Amino acid sequence: MRNQSVMPRSLWSGVINYIKASAQNAEALKPWSYTAEKEEMTVLVFTTTVKGFEQQALVFDQLNDLLGPNNWTIDLDDIDKVLRVVGLHSNLQKIIDIFIAHQLDCKVMK
Repeated sequence: MRNQSVMPRSLWSGVINYIKASAQNAEALKPWSYTAEKEEMTVLVFTTTVKGFEQQALVFDQLNDLLGPNNWTIDLDDIDKVLRVVGLHSNLQKIIDIFIAHQLDCKVMK
């Protein structure tokens, strides 16, 4: 009789990936990247030229797609219209590019 308690690691990683995938809608799934998993989440802070909700709406969907709906905010009451992001440092240029595409300025706050 085979020992059922010992399974190869590749089987377990397949089971874990299946469980992760089945817990989400198909639209929410993104390709898995070892680099992204290895990279730590950080807080990125930018100054922007967003003047109101209308301009924020321009970047809303793209930032949600890139970062997730609860991982960014723009403080419209702040004089610098500060964008705070919880995400990967590798997304820094992608975030800036989203604003540039809509003729808005976005710079890393120092």
